[in-house]
Amino acid sequence: MTAAPKIQGWCPGALRPMQSGDGLLLRAKTLQPRLSAHQAREIAGIARDCGNGLVDLSQRAQLQLRGIGEARLEEAQRRLFALGLLAKDAATESVLNFLVSPFAGERASALVERLAQALSNDAVLQALPGKFGFLVDDGGALGLVASAMDIRLEGQDEKIAVIADGAREYAFLAEPDAAADIALALARAFLVLRKGREFELRRMRGVVAAFGLDALAKAARLNPQPYRSSCHAAPAAEIFGVRPLPGPPSPAAGEGAYAGVGASSGRLRADELAELAKLAELHGLGELRLTPWRALLLPCPTGEAAQRIVDAAARRGLIVDSNDPRLAVIACPGAPECPQAHAPTRALAERLAPFAARLASNGAKLHISGCAKGCACPAAAKVALTATPRGFDLVEDGRASDAPALRGLGASEIEDALDARIARASTKQEPPCPAHSCPAH
Repeated sequence: MTAAPKIQGWCPGALRPMQSGDGLLLRAKTLQPRLSAHQAREIAGIARDCGNGLVDLSQRAQLQLRGIGEARLEEAQRRLFALGLLAKDAATESVLNFLVSPFAGERASALVERLAQALSNDAVLQALPGKFGFLVDDGGALGLVASAMDIRLEGQDEKIAVIADGAREYAFLAEPDAAADIALALARAFLVLRKGREFELRRMRGVVAAFGLDALAKAARLNPQPYRSSCHAAPAAEIFGVRPLPGPPSPAAGEGAYAGVGASSGRLRADELAELAKLAELHGLGELRLTPWRALLLPCPTGEAAQRIVDAAARRGLIVDSNDPRLAVIACPGAPECPQAHAPTRALAERLAPFAARLASNGAKLHISGCAKGCACPAAAKVALTATPRGFDLVEDGRASDAPALRGLGASEIEDALDARIARASTKQEPPCPAHSCPAH
């Protein structure tokens, strides 16, 4: 009988890296989605000099450096500190978890800063679990409705809707100046309600399911209102390639455009990240925007400049087209990088991408997981492949941990099974699912 995979319950940081099969995992944690070209180039240098040269784009819009050696950890931390990307201590770093619309404006940025300041200075709030986080969606283009965090703050006309995950049909509406206080009140209420059940109730949706929204609102001394979000999920066609900059023209960019560049399952090499930083300086506005879609957006003054970046990224083999079949499959690092994985996953993902692109639906169609945790895609996929000591189990319309329809498959058998699944789907009309539907974890 296969042992259950170990649930860490926290994400790696720079001050508290996580041991993996290829060394330490370290996140260059950012609060805002904006990364300067200088910072990106230096992060690439840290990945090359202190690690194995691999950088993963996480679903929380963070850059994760792999294979950091114990002997080089202090150097990596020192260099991140010089970039302004190191928290004052590990406890603070653990609770500074934000996911923000990639082109959010000053109001969203100020909201994140207020939340970060409170989290950094309040010992009570630093008891929040390591994966507890805040999402800020400005309500504009490239929305985050398909991403999940514990407390959502959504732009709603002139107000901010503060939402507890697990009860999205209700919100606490606030003026912008009061939204941070309401979000923090919900976080404190979460801590009160879960007392004595800390391991079991590590996310807001678990507390809402266990006690109900009314109990959470009462503990926070707030009154919820029925709510329907006006935010949307950004489809791949709005993310990759050359796209106009959202919002009104700016003095720096004019009408502007951006280049949307991705990587297969979010995996970049250090030299690829360094090249994108160079392109941002050469053709763009000197910055990169981080996203939860395993893509980087490079703002540019013109569409022609963005096209030059896209062309250069395509020559590198990066993803610049929303129809790229690699977008239809998502895979975790797999073995040997993850010590809990039972098999490699990345090569299989490349092999199966053409099959995944043919599965009926949009967004994350094929999920390949090295174990039953399903870290890369906690949501259901059209097909999930879960590695076991006996081969891959195949789950239809489910998660990596769900009961499989087929067990112990090799690569060729998986291809046959996917062909059969595609043939069945072609005989009936299936409802579409939103693009990039795997929530952050």
